[in-house]
Amino acid sequence: MLDSLKTLVSEISGEYIGADVSITGVHINSREIEKGQLFVAIKADRDGHDFVQNAIENGACAVLVSDKQHNLAVPQIVVGDTRKALFDLAQAYRSKLNMPVLSLTGSCGKTTTKEMLVCTLSAFGKVHYSKGNFNNDLGVPITILSTPNDADFLVVEAGTNAKGEIPYLATLIQPDIAGITNVSASHLEKLQSLEGVMLEKGALLQALVNKNGCAIINLDDGRIVQYATSLAVQKVSFSMQQQADVQLVSYKASSNKLDYEVRVDDIIYSGQLKIVGKHNIQNALMTLAYIKALKLDIQKSCIALCNFKPYKGRFSLHQVNSYLSVIDDTYNASVQSVKAAIEDLSSFDGVKYIVLSNMGELGEHAEFYHQQVGRWIKEARIDHVYLYGHKEWMEIMKAEVDSHVQYFAAKESLISTLITQLKNMIKQNTRVLIKGSNANKMGEVVVAVLEQYPAIL
Repeated sequence: MLDSLKTLVSEISGEYIGADVSITGVHINSREIEKGQLFVAIKADRDGHDFVQNAIENGACAVLVSDKQHNLAVPQIVVGDTRKALFDLAQAYRSKLNMPVLSLTGSCGKTTTKEMLVCTLSAFGKVHYSKGNFNNDLGVPITILSTPNDADFLVVEAGTNAKGEIPYLATLIQPDIAGITNVSASHLEKLQSLEGVMLEKGALLQALVNKNGCAIINLDDGRIVQYATSLAVQKVSFSMQQQADVQLVSYKASSNKLDYEVRVDDIIYSGQLKIVGKHNIQNALMTLAYIKALKLDIQKSCIALCNFKPYKGRFSLHQVNSYLSVIDDTYNASVQSVKAAIEDLSSFDGVKYIVLSNMGELGEHAEFYHQQVGRWIKEARIDHVYLYGHKEWMEIMKAEVDSHVQYFAAKESLISTLITQLKNMIKQNTRVLIKGSNANKMGEVVVAVLEQYPAIL
């Protein structure tokens, strides 16, 4: 809780009107505001000023506005730009926080790793963290301003899709420990190249230098390793393939879990993840690297990780019945995450389906990477391939797959064909991977399948 909003506002450029209040947090959505929070009126596609009264009715105890309001029942802060003022308020509050601040970014896997980290740290104390995908110049300030004074840890996810966003966020986050999950082909439309992606993500690690912080280094990503060479900070490394501070010893995948052994400080620890996907082992290793950097108990952390459950749409497994399982990976579709999903599906011992939409924000690289995905699908020997989305890119992918592939211009046709086909696969061990981005709403395919086959998990 922030005890004096008026005192905090005195540290930025703004006019405070009304009695002083304490706030429990911040929000920009009047429908989701909670009692005791500050409502920030953002001018975007819709003007947040039109919802000030709604926010107050729903519990807002103060409002941040750029257009002065009349006859309000709560205090108001009047500023020139509410978006910038939100950032400035968060920066002022960040300087007062004393708990360790952990941050992460990356091309894919960052939200899952963040959730694993939160799950693990909860075994050691009170954790405040970025909810959902609150990882931009609105979400990060909201996360920080909503941090309770008595939190033991703060975990902040940082995202970007354009040059300069991570450096900007890093000035606010000021992490004590920070890492990059991986660097791959994502947001190339604005970041131009993989080198551009690395420089953008690397800004989070640069923020550690002045604080003598600790960088979490993925030794399996050559770009990160090279970038980190000149970083004058403490480092904790992790790897699935080579010697590292946190090193995978072995793992075994089954239909609904992952068992693993990891070496830390010459001690081997055993753990289990009740999820699927080999890439989640790497997410767990990165989580344990943060734990090592904090000098916390590794065995206790491995036990805590057993309780981790993935977000809906992030490689979440639905065991429909004894022979049919569906993997919902419809939250996003970067090149690296598509590759990881294909690799995992290829190891399944049974009939394999992939339902895939196109990847976005690849700019001039789109043709190349959709060709590449088509080749990966063909090499993986997947039995049935259903494609939906941007016709040009899907046709390029289809040409690479060659056989056992269908393109659907209409999602309804894809769904009906898939369900009919699955009903014919009576009692054959079958797995369906549904992968795509929010833009193509591939989650609708998951819902349709599960409505036909009620999940038992």
